Amino acid sequence: MATPGMSWQQHYYGGPAAGAAKFAPSPAAAQQAGHSMDYSQDLHLKMSKKIAQLTKVIYALNTKNDEHESAIQALKDAHEEEIQQILAETREKILQYKSKVTEELDLKRKIQVLEASLEDHIKMKQQALTEFEAYKHRVEDMQLCAEAQHVQRIVTMSREVEEIRRKFEERLRSFGQLQVQFEKDKRLALEDLRTAHRREIQELLKSQQDHSASVSKGQEKAEELHRVEVETLNKTLEELRLERKKLIEDYEGKLNKAQSFYEHELDTLKRSQLFTAESLQASKEKEADLRKEFQGQEAILRKTIGKLKTELQMVQDEAGSLRDKCQKLQIALVTAENNVQVLQKQLDDAKEGEMDLLSKHKEVESELAAARERLQQQASDLVLKASHIGMLQATQMTQEVTIKDLESEKSRTNERLSQLEEERAFLQSKTQSLDEEQRQQILELEKKVNEAKKTQQEYYEMELKNLQNRLEGEVAQLNEAHSKTLEELAWKHHMAIEAVHSNAVKDKKKLQAELEEQYKKEKLNLEEDKSQLQRELENLKEELEDKLNTANQEIGRLQDLVRKSEQGLGSAEGLIASLQDSQERLQNELDLTKGRLKETKDALLNVEGELEQERQQHEETLAVMKEEEKLRVDRMAHDLEVKWTENLRQECSKLREELRLQHEEDKKSAMSQLLQLKEREKNAARDSWQKKVEDLLNQISLLKQNLEMQLSQSQTSLQQLQAQFTQERQRLTQELEELEEQHQQRHKSLKEAHVLAFQTMEEEKEKEQRALENHLQQKHSAELQSLKDAHRESMEGFRIEMEQELQTLRFELEDEGKAMLASLRSELNHQHAAAIDLLRHSHHQELAAAKMELERSVDISRRQSKEHMCRITDLQEELRHREHHISDLDKEVQHLHENISALTKELEFKGKEILRIRSESNQQMRLEEMEEKYLMRESKPEDIQMITELKAMLTERDQVIKKLIQKKKNDKSPTNRFVSVPNLSALESGGVGNGHPNRLAPIPNSPVHDTEFNSSKPLPQPVPPKEPKTFLSPPQSEASPVASPDPQRQEWFARYFTF
Repeated sequence: MATPGMSWQQHYYGGPAAGAAKFAPSPAAAQQAGHSMDYSQDLHLKMSKKIAQLTKVIYALNTKNDEHESAIQALKDAHEEEIQQILAETREKILQYKSKVTEELDLKRKIQVLEASLEDHIKMKQQALTEFEAYKHRVEDMQLCAEAQHVQRIVTMSREVEEIRRKFEERLRSFGQLQVQFEKDKRLALEDLRTAHRREIQELLKSQQDHSASVSKGQEKAEELHRVEVETLNKTLEELRLERKKLIEDYEGKLNKAQSFYEHELDTLKRSQLFTAESLQASKEKEADLRKEFQGQEAILRKTIGKLKTELQMVQDEAGSLRDKCQKLQIALVTAENNVQVLQKQLDDAKEGEMDLLSKHKEVESELAAARERLQQQASDLVLKASHIGMLQATQMTQEVTIKDLESEKSRTNERLSQLEEERAFLQSKTQSLDEEQRQQILELEKKVNEAKKTQQEYYEMELKNLQNRLEGEVAQLNEAHSKTLEELAWKHHMAIEAVHSNAVKDKKKLQAELEEQYKKEKLNLEEDKSQLQRELENLKEELEDKLNTANQEIGRLQDLVRKSEQGLGSAEGLIASLQDSQERLQNELDLTKGRLKETKDALLNVEGELEQERQQHEETLAVMKEEEKLRVDRMAHDLEVKWTENLRQECSKLREELRLQHEEDKKSAMSQLLQLKEREKNAARDSWQKKVEDLLNQISLLKQNLEMQLSQSQTSLQQLQAQFTQERQRLTQELEELEEQHQQRHKSLKEAHVLAFQTMEEEKEKEQRALENHLQQKHSAELQSLKDAHRESMEGFRIEMEQELQTLRFELEDEGKAMLASLRSELNHQHAAAIDLLRHSHHQELAAAKMELERSVDISRRQSKEHMCRITDLQEELRHREHHISDLDKEVQHLHENISALTKELEFKGKEILRIRSESNQQMRLEEMEEKYLMRESKPEDIQMITELKAMLTERDQVIKKLIQKKKNDKSPTNRFVSVPNLSALESGGVGNGHPNRLAPIPNSPVHDTEFNSSKPLPQPVPPKEPKTFLSPPQSEASPVASPDPQRQEWFARYFTF
């Protein structure tokens, strides 16, 4: 208020010169001067009083406006806090709903898993039943076949026995007939002999009487002939008796055999009857066990059904609780909407009050203008000019505050919309991911079921093959010596591979050390670049601080100019405009500097991110190279093993063939050639071993060459990567320079566009604000209603689906339980009857096999139920290994079956060879022990020094990494912020009013007088909404920048208030 008064006084009196001219003593108008002095003093007193009253009124209005603005700001803050609280509550509720949805989905998954497990159990049970039925059918077919074979055998045996009986009876008959015929012949011969003897005796008696001498001779001859005939007859009798004894013995032996056969058959029939009785008892016991097992399974199923029912009840209870919570949340949402509506009404009322206050303020200003016009035109002009300036500044500040508030509200609404859209997209993606996961789980379950079936089939096949292998174990015992030799050769091969692998690992470690050194060098270079960039940033900061200091100096100089130029009104307006322009320029420069700082920081962050990405890529490439080297080494080792195994097999086959040939030659040749052959074999074996060793050395040299080639390739790839890295660095620097140039051009264009747009924005802001408020309110209400409707519909659909699924599950479980019980009962009854009918006619060996298979199937089913999911991978690996092993064993067994006859003869020869091989193996063991001692020797001091140097390098690397982490943490600390220049009108008013004796006391507890300007502290950010409009207010506090009163201003105030 000093400037308008002073200017009015100067204008009214015409300055000090004019006053001196007017009050100069003149004899012509002394009375008129005294009269005018009285009039002017009275008028001046009135004017001063009026001006003081006007100042008080304006100050009171300003303080009221400030308080009103602070209250409105407090209401806005409270409204924003309430809105944020409501949003936080809605987010928490949405998260709760999401968690509940996830819990419900987990429950659905559990239900699906239980259903899948029930289906798997049912499938397994059906499979077991089908297998059992198939096995029953097989057993029935086998029993029928066995019975038919047994009947056929009995029939054939009975037929054979009958035929033997017939033959024996025929032979007995023929023997009786022969005996009768022999007796008849004997009797006839005896009678003939007797008759002949009697005739001869009569003839002899007759001839004796005639020829006594001849009779004696004839008698002797007759006696001799008679003796010969008697002896021949006796011999024939003895032969016949022996034949009779033989026939009787044969008959008795055949009878005994037939009796023993029949007795054996009777015993077997008795045993079979006993075995059938025992099998019936065992089947009864098995039926009892099966009944117990089925009862246990029924109990387990009942328990699972009960558990499922309890889980269903729990799910229903949870669904009810979720419904209650949903209702509560809906009620809370309704209350929150009501609160929002009430707050919106309060905001509308506050806006209406603001409009009323503004209208009252305008009315008061119009009344003041009228009073000023009544007083004097000059005073009214001055007051109108001052009020116009203040109103323009106030409107400017209020418009800026409203613009920033509206921009913040716009950004918040956009953020809310983006958050809602993100949540919507997240929910959609989550639903899609859940659907895909469910499909994948179904496919995985199907794959697992198919794999389980395959594993079961393979397991049965493996067991059959194991039985065959057990039967063929006796043959494997003969090949143990040969397998030992093969194992020893394989062990030697393995040792050679390990040596090659160790060499490769050493080369690999050397490569890693070289790569790590290169990486450290690159890292140091990058750190130096980073330090250079930081230095440049610090230089930029210092330059900007110097510019700020110069700007502050210019502001002080301009304030001095303003103080000096307050004597003239026309010059004051020009200075105010120039000050405003300079203020805007400085603010623009500060914004530019802040933008440059932000851009440099962003560029630094981008460079650091790119460096980290390149480091990660480098590490990934290193890891990939390591993995590739490992894979190559493993492949080479595997290829070597395969080659060795093939070579060993070929050599074994060759050795076997050579052994056969040698054995055949040894049979033909003599023992002298055996020694020569042995010596030749020894020489050949030595030559072969030498050749093998040479081949191994050649292979090792080839492997080393391959590794060296790989190392050279990796070095070339590293050099290429380094070249690419340097090229990318150069490209990045070029891009940074281009981006800086583009940024400068954009900044210039944005300045020009900002100047043009600022003029149009002032006109369009009020329209856009109203339209935005209405649009946002409508959009917010529509979105809330749509979210509510969608949530309600989703919850209702989910509830209906859950109820339907629960009902279907109940009915399906009840129907399945009933059907399962009925089918189990019918199957048990049918199985019991069929088993009793079938077990009566079963055979001992077939029943034993059936028992073993049943026990195995039961054990397998139990194991599968317990270890189904755990052992799939193990079984697959074992199956692959065993299939490979079985294929090899099958080939070897086929070959061995062919060679069993030859091997039995070659055992003695092989004994000697085994002794020779043992001696050679002992020598090889000694050589291996010597190699192990050589490998386990103490390490060299050079290696120890290398290890210590590497450890020191690792510690230095860790320290460098720690220092870099600390530097990054220190760089993340908050930087100083630069603030725009304070309001010059407030500084002027604060500096002017120090010497006023009758100033108004400040309103207590007013937020206007809380802010203080402290020169020692850093300036706050340019946040204009809460700063008071002090272009007409008195000084705020004692700590103002103009602490010492100006003597010129005190003199002026004394002259102004004491004429």
